[in-house]
Amino acid sequence: MASKIKKALLSKSLFRQCYILCLFACNISYVHFAAYGVLAVLVIWGTFLVVYHEITKRTALKTRYGFWLIAFLVSSVVTMLIHLLDNALINFVFILHLAICFFIFYAVHTEKGLNFRRELYNIARIIVYATTVLGTVGLALLVIGVDFEFLSVKFIIYENRFTGLYVNPNQLGFITVASMLCCHMLIKKDFIRLSGCRRVSRIWIGCCLAVNSISLLLCDSNGALVLLIGYAFFFVIYKMFGTESSFNFKQIFIRCLASLLAGLVIVSSIFLLRTVCQLGFAQLIKTNQSISGVQPAPGQSPAAPSVTFEHENKNVDSGRFVLWQQGIDMFLSHPVAGIGKGNIFDYGNEMFEHGVKFSDHYGDLAPILTDFHNGYLTILVCSGAAGFILFCIFGIRFFASTTRHVLRDERLQQSIFPCMYSFLCGYVVYSFIEVTLLFNIMFTVLFFWLILGYTSCFLTKNMPDHPVDHVRIFGIKFRKTLF
Repeated sequence: MASKIKKALLSKSLFRQCYILCLFACNISYVHFAAYGVLAVLVIWGTFLVVYHEITKRTALKTRYGFWLIAFLVSSVVTMLIHLLDNALINFVFILHLAICFFIFYAVHTEKGLNFRRELYNIARIIVYATTVLGTVGLALLVIGVDFEFLSVKFIIYENRFTGLYVNPNQLGFITVASMLCCHMLIKKDFIRLSGCRRVSRIWIGCCLAVNSISLLLCDSNGALVLLIGYAFFFVIYKMFGTESSFNFKQIFIRCLASLLAGLVIVSSIFLLRTVCQLGFAQLIKTNQSISGVQPAPGQSPAAPSVTFEHENKNVDSGRFVLWQQGIDMFLSHPVAGIGKGNIFDYGNEMFEHGVKFSDHYGDLAPILTDFHNGYLTILVCSGAAGFILFCIFGIRFFASTTRHVLRDERLQQSIFPCMYSFLCGYVVYSFIEVTLLFNIMFTVLFFWLILGYTSCFLTKNMPDHPVDHVRIFGIKFRKTLF
């Protein structure tokens, strides 16, 4: 028994599954109170695993392009030391979070003998089942008119938008798209065969897609729609260019034109569906209220529906332009090393009359959650130009290598590799307008690093692009893949 417990405690695979599912639970209304308590314990477990495996297996030095991640981590420590008197504990927790992202989630390709497909299958299946049930219950409660606020949680409707059983409509939007990705992967025969697991019922898959599609359209999350459109568009590009090894100029021109037309069709269709879905459900709720005799709210026209599923903020940017300008001003105040994620809230209160925009939405968690709704700008502010450049080098190196593989290897057509690659490309675009990429300890961030890690497994375990060789720096031998 003791040996089994020890094996479980040292298992990074078990930790990844527990951590990502706990973060998923952090988005479920009222469940999130307990989930955050579990998350605190998991962060301690993750820190132990990072230290233990670094001492015993040198994980960081085996990580593909790990040099840039190590350098970024060091730059974050330097930033914390520069601002040692300002929220040092919070900044230290974020550094631990970075280490977990880098050396447990992304560095999954360093684990010998791991069937990463089985691990991904377990996570994807649970997400499909959970989102189907949660989405179905949420839509049912919406139709019968359940809507209340308790313990600062707005249940079913959040500022005129559908939030279902989740704490925030934007988080609901991301989860629906992540669930669609899981459905796409779970219908891949190659994935099921190599994972050694049973195929998920197509009835479950169909129900999951239907329920999550409706939820996505009703939550009115523009960011999530951008992610879905990006995912679909980049998958179309793969189908156009990743299934053959060479093209002439005419073929390239025709396929580029076809891709653009497909993109226009995808965008127009999704936004048309959203309008129709929102109008339909608004009318359905209005009809149900009339039949049940529910009185409209004070000041509301008797003919008006109680909810329209549209943003109350009618600005195209939903207030992001002001937020981004604040981020730029904050970056210019500390352009080289940045200020550290834990200092955004306090520094914002010092620099701006009303603090960082939207920070009042986070309540007591504002010092931890305050963000600029732009993953790149957040990194720039928190890590400065030095850290931002290091992170960009890692990202460019990784995506360049991944793109070469996805466009050159015809064996990948039946695998999940193109699905994950398309999602990551869509996420890169999505990161311009949402809380993403790195510093926040939340499902939207860790799911990205999870998919990034499984994608890296294809690059290192399945399709090595060259034999591992070494370079010497100051007389010390390093693997080339480290850079």
